[in-house]
Amino acid sequence: MKNKRFYLVLVSFLAIVLITGCGNNSQKSSKAEPSKTETTKKVTKPKKATTPWDNQKDQKLENFINGWAPKMNQSYTKYDGKNPLKTSVGDQYPDDFNRISINGNKYSIGWSPKGNGNYEYNVVAIYNHDGTEPPAPNRITYLFTFHNGKPVVLVSESRDGDPRFAETQNNEIKNSFAQIADGKNSDQSANTTQFNSTTDNSGIETRDLKQIGVMVRQLLMPGDDLAKETLLGISYYNGKYFIGTGTSVSTVGYVVNGDTVLCYKKDASTGKPTFQQEYVESSISLKELETRFYSTPAQKQLVQSVANRMPDIESE
Repeated sequence: MKNKRFYLVLVSFLAIVLITGCGNNSQKSSKAEPSKTETTKKVTKPKKATTPWDNQKDQKLENFINGWAPKMNQSYTKYDGKNPLKTSVGDQYPDDFNRISINGNKYSIGWSPKGNGNYEYNVVAIYNHDGTEPPAPNRITYLFTFHNGKPVVLVSESRDGDPRFAETQNNEIKNSFAQIADGKNSDQSANTTQFNSTTDNSGIETRDLKQIGVMVRQLLMPGDDLAKETLLGISYYNGKYFIGTGTSVSTVGYVVNGDTVLCYKKDASTGKPTFQQEYVESSISLKELETRFYSTPAQKQLVQSVANRMPDIESE
């Protein structure tokens, strides 16, 4: 009887052990397997930082300059990022950035190879041409910059005092730099015309209106020394462009009509006071205008220099 009770107790004990062990295994199993409702964390890749300028864009700009400069009978030296770029008038960049004024005002400007610096004008490329034609010394210096995140090309031809820069009026350079900065190819410059393409107030695509204006003035007022003229400006009024220094006696007009330029000058033969004189119309082809005033390196440099230092065309 005692043996029978012993066996019953033993069986009961083993049964309890087995049940307890199964329970523990069940708990361990449930901990090992993730719940169906558990949210799996997503692995996110960090975004690649982008900058306005890089080596590929810089090479495209260099290709453009190398194709464009020979058309102007010019050669440009590029800042290599290490050694100061010296000009024939004594400036050197980027060392002299702190002396620069832009449109007569002071701004923070500095070398920023990627274009994302903390300056108001972040310079990504510098090109300089030292002229050989008198009056010497002379230079043309271009600064390719990002201002408020937008591409801006500054140019200076100042010869003395602190360097004076302004935004270039050369549309070919402006548009090419903007296209390159936007990631587009701008190596087509070798096929463009000598004058820069732009659009006048009537919406008609013409050649560079400032350069044409300078040549019209040379045509109609041959006694003027444009190299010394610093007050020239162009205004648009009643369908015509007028270039002068602000007085009626100094002002001549022009209209670009396809490949023909219509020119207007006061008729002094009447003997009337200048303000009462009527404009007399004449015409000349763009080709003839170019042949007479835009053929030699010296002529091109003069026209570009005068056009670059004039303010934007005003609409009255």
